[in-house]
Amino acid sequence: MVELSSLYGLEIYTSRGKYVGRVQDVVLNIKKGRVSTLKVRPMRHDKKNVGIKDVLKTSIRIVPESDEIRPIQEEGIIDINYDRVQAVGDILIISPDVSVEKKVSPLES
Repeated sequence: MVELSSLYGLEIYTSRGKYVGRVQDVVLNIKKGRVSTLKVRPMRHDKKNVGIKDVLKTSIRIVPESDEIRPIQEEGIIDINYDRVQAVGDILIISPDVSVEKKVSPLES
C-alpha cells in the first residue's frame, strides 16, 4: 500500500526512461476509494524549480481590471490517469501514452 502523502513531489518517468514531470496534486475517486488522476507539472529534467526567482514567478499574479476578470486556468498542469502507474518508489514510473507513442504494425506499413 502507498501512502497518499508520499506521492506529492515525486518525479515521474515513463517505462522507457522519458522524464515527464513532478506530481503537484492527487485526485481521489471517493466512490471507488482510490486515486484516479495525478496532476503533474511537466518540466525539462535539467531545469528544476528552485530559488526565490521561481517562487515569485509562480506565486505573484497581476490582477486584471474588473471587466477583464476570467477564470484562471492551471497553467502547464497535465492530468495522468493513475491506471498508467506501474511502480511507486523514490520515483514514479508510468506506462507510455499509447495515443502519443502509437506503434505501427507491419500490416500498416
